[in-house]
Amino acid sequence: PASCKAAYITCASEGGGPATVGGVTGTSTTLGGTKYSASTCQSFLAKGAEADITSWTPKGRCDSTCTQKKTGVCSGTFLAKVLVGSGVKFAYCNDKWLVVSASGEPSVFTPNLNDVPFPPGKQGTDFRTGMSTLSTSKGQELYYPLSVTDLSTSVGTNNKDVFDVQTGSGPYSYLIDGTTMYGLPSDAGTGMAVNGQSIFPTYNNNGKFTPEKWEADSCSSHVGQGGGQPHLHGDPFGVQDPSSSSPDTCLYGPSNYSSGVTGHPPVIGFAADGHLIYGRYLSSSAPGFAAPLLDVCGGHSHTATGNDEHGFNLQGYHYHTQVFDATCGSGQMCTAGESYKVTSTGPFQCFKADLTKSTGSSALLAATASSSYKGKADMGNRCCSMTDYYVLNGVDLSADVAASSTCTAPAAPTNGTYTGTTCATAGTKLYSGNTCRPTCNTGYCPSGNTKCVKGVLTEATCVACTNPSPAPSPSPSPSPSPSPSPSPSPSLSSATASHTRVRRSSALTLPVVALAMGVVAALAKDA
Repeated sequence: PASCKAAYITCASEGGGPATVGGVTGTSTTLGGTKYSASTCQSFLAKGAEADITSWTPKGRCDSTCTQKKTGVCSGTFLAKVLVGSGVKFAYCNDKWLVVSASGEPSVFTPNLNDVPFPPGKQGTDFRTGMSTLSTSKGQELYYPLSVTDLSTSVGTNNKDVFDVQTGSGPYSYLIDGTTMYGLPSDAGTGMAVNGQSIFPTYNNNGKFTPEKWEADSCSSHVGQGGGQPHLHGDPFGVQDPSSSSPDTCLYGPSNYSSGVTGHPPVIGFAADGHLIYGRYLSSSAPGFAAPLLDVCGGHSHTATGNDEHGFNLQGYHYHTQVFDATCGSGQMCTAGESYKVTSTGPFQCFKADLTKSTGSSALLAATASSSYKGKADMGNRCCSMTDYYVLNGVDLSADVAASSTCTAPAAPTNGTYTGTTCATAGTKLYSGNTCRPTCNTGYCPSGNTKCVKGVLTEATCVACTNPSPAPSPSPSPSPSPSPSPSPSPSLSSATASHTRVRRSSALTLPVVALAMGVVAALAKDA
């Protein structure tokens, strides 16, 4: 909401404070009778004392009795194509689950957590979370079931009886806004993005839309009250500058649509119940747009036949992020009655899968402590001699993988060299997912990446630059670096939306099309 630029509580001297948007500089907020200013602002919370994780090698031995699944989301080719950045350390399937281990660091894009008008605060203190709060002291895993049975309903009460706590607050509870129930966890994630960040509902833990309190940055990230890694409370879609060495301002943008903006959106994450999450539609002519409308859970199964870029049948249920209109309620950080845009993270008000039909999943871990379902140790077992997996440079899965899945680091390309440790020495063993980018001599630019996928090596080259080019990006490597706070649905519409969140450094907008939800009008109400 535009009025949120006048709701800052953080200190401008520390990189926070009111932003200037469209030539207008906002002001600090008034809260609890206090008018915040440069002298009464709240400082950013420092990183906790917990040590960052430095070794991501999985513990324990591989299981010689299981047979690894190798197709669909388990394919090493698929994993190498969709997993991005340095946040995901490794991923593999056993016979029942896709397991993804990540640090949660916001790689691929740089978050702007100091430019959040009202970031979460640490309870009992006057400190607010920001860039200084990020840590990778707690890793996170996704346990994505490979076999899913869907419910016949798509309503907020889906799976409500699975949750141990029915109060709407604390561990193992679902979201509640007054008397309205949402079948998603109130204090845990609903999935994982392809860069390893946790995905949370678009609601904060009080059942309010996160933008109403302006708790997230322009890429929908924030760090919760306890610190740690930033997680997503909205669609991490951003405008892109093709001339930049890192063109994504957020996790994904128009260039990630393999068939252009009229094509089906790309995979951007994995929902905790076992369904894929695709990005927002950018065109009403794209496959599956409004055919059918997204349901209350935030997904659909295409009525027309067709596959996505990975060969997955789009008539199977899947989630989408989306953009829709909302209206500020009373008592929020924005002006009551002001209209604004909300983006979803995939699962909107419920999970579509019947959680009780799975023997275990990340969704169940967030809902119940019941011993009727498998725990992390059981779901995370690794089959011996894996051929299909993904591993980041420097992470050791060597004891668990087949020799046929490895490659040999090549000599440096003509007019270039390799730096770092992964490809610097020709002959070094590479594992599926390992990627290197050469540093090219003056006048030459890198073309492609050197990458090992299931034993097949693709080599980068250094070619004569056609335009001045920025310095090449380094090869990804595991590097330490960086919990939610949730509104009933304000009035929603299916109108065409514009992505108008603004970073402090720029004011960029891109027209997008909001995918209407078939039953949203019946659920809409003022907060």
